[in-house]
Amino acid sequence: MVSKSNENAAAQAARPLSIVYGPSAPVPLYMTFGQLLDYHSRVRGDRPAVISHPQNITLSFRRLQERSLQLARAMAHDGVRKGDLIAIAMGSRVEYFEVFFACAYLGAAAVLLNYAYAEAEMVTLLKIIGPKMFFAPAGFAYYDYTKLIPKLDREIPELNKFIILKDIAGKYEFSEQLPKYVYYENYMRQFEGSAEALLKVDISPHDMVNVQFTSGSTGLPKNVALSHYNIMNCGRYIWQQVRMTDQDRVCLPVPLFHSFGMIVGVSSSTVAGSALVLPSEIFNTEKTLECIEKYRCTAVYGVPTMFVTEMGHKDFEKRDRSSIKFGIIAGAAMPPELLKRIVGKFPIPRLYTCWGMTELSSFVTMMHETDPFEKRIQTAGRLFPNYIGKIVKPNTGEVLPWGDRGEIVISGPGQMLEYMRDKKKTDETLRYHQEDLLPEGVGGLGDGTVLRRWMHTGDEGFLDPDGYFVISGRIKDIVIRGGENISPMEIEERLIEHDAIAQASVIGVPDEKYGEELGAFVELQPNCSKPSDDEMRSFVREKLARFKAPRYFWWIGGEDKAIPEDWPKTASGKISKPHLRELVKGMSNPPPEEPAIS
Repeated sequence: MVSKSNENAAAQAARPLSIVYGPSAPVPLYMTFGQLLDYHSRVRGDRPAVISHPQNITLSFRRLQERSLQLARAMAHDGVRKGDLIAIAMGSRVEYFEVFFACAYLGAAAVLLNYAYAEAEMVTLLKIIGPKMFFAPAGFAYYDYTKLIPKLDREIPELNKFIILKDIAGKYEFSEQLPKYVYYENYMRQFEGSAEALLKVDISPHDMVNVQFTSGSTGLPKNVALSHYNIMNCGRYIWQQVRMTDQDRVCLPVPLFHSFGMIVGVSSSTVAGSALVLPSEIFNTEKTLECIEKYRCTAVYGVPTMFVTEMGHKDFEKRDRSSIKFGIIAGAAMPPELLKRIVGKFPIPRLYTCWGMTELSSFVTMMHETDPFEKRIQTAGRLFPNYIGKIVKPNTGEVLPWGDRGEIVISGPGQMLEYMRDKKKTDETLRYHQEDLLPEGVGGLGDGTVLRRWMHTGDEGFLDPDGYFVISGRIKDIVIRGGENISPMEIEERLIEHDAIAQASVIGVPDEKYGEELGAFVELQPNCSKPSDDEMRSFVREKLARFKAPRYFWWIGGEDKAIPEDWPKTASGKISKPHLRELVKGMSNPPPEEPAIS
């Protein structure tokens, strides 16, 4: 007689392994961003490339090319050469595009800094990177750079030029008078038409063109080096998936220093030859809705919190949004109930959900418009062309059977070059797998020749029966309560199904008895009465195990003054779980009823 355990083991062994391949076509693009802009200048010269609402400026592809080349000439005259790093710290404005493409023409790399970094953070990161130039406004919104720039000058000797942009609003003015400091437009005019020969640079698509910083939960942000090839091919796959054309106008409220803004926004629209609309320097709900109506935008991108605030804005119903054909939502957990609201209320006929990370040049999976609605709201889609994905045990790298949860690892065109100046972290994240080593004599390459590297993402997920990726959370966000591994995402999805809840974020709270307890931050829908904590726990238990009901509830914008009026967010607009964990230290008040562990 065969035992039940042996039957289960046999069934487990019969399942295929969690390895999935994206389509083999189309083959990746092999060109630089300078070559791409030259092409659009010839083919679509007078069509708009970027529309800056706060500046009231529209640049055509031809004008963007002319100004980018003009800036590149000035930079070349000042000694910028292939491989140099150029720092950018500014909001969404046309100069961001000009500096990026100027770097692309010179073989330099644009280092995109989060404009919200504190002075000490900015100094530390730039000391590590060692850029040659720094482009920034005198200030904007509530960011004053008039004191930061002289400090950077004193502490970072590699910085030999500071190019200052005028504050659009006229609030901040830079008054220092030194040869190293020059206003942007003066700099552009200073070297007009000179140093033409220095632009004839041999640049490979595999050369670095961009450095972005990830918003890690601990320690300093990691500096991700990306190539023309990385960024352009991700943009190309996005363009094809959403069926973007040169007639589209994409409203882009996400910051340009983030992979969502620079790659999903700038790269995909540049590949497609479509126009990008910048509604404001930093995210502004009212301006986003205004620009959708004014410029008849055909698409809008954003993280979940942006869509939630837009739908909750007092002018939402007054604004004409009928021009919208498609949208992209990414950057944080996307509960099905929230996606249903966005599709139906905005409305966005074709809303694309995706998954990826900065180290992979943004997205590697995406929904297709022909996918069933249930797939679109419950999964992150399937792999882009020329990628391979696996689900593995986090500690061992062993490939798991199809359908089992584990760490998602990816190999493909968007895989970063490295974490700059950090070989140890690079080797921890980009790993070689034993099955990808050629044995001695095979192919004449010798023992141990590596065929590919794998990006260990730190994200937990599994493959559904049809090969769609289902993301269940960050491995580091998993809550271990009394030995039970609990994914916050499934609880967040359940909480948002409640009619009164607009957004939710679940974290682990230290607990003497269970190690960790569940705590939920929740935000009410406009004009809804607040349900009791017991009601919310009962609501969770209707669909989930008893121990998955949060012990603690904290209401964003509620009566408790220790809880903020608004969500703490990362620079890219995602809800910041590390900030939420800091908030609850020492203030947890257990409810009368303690949830049973099972």
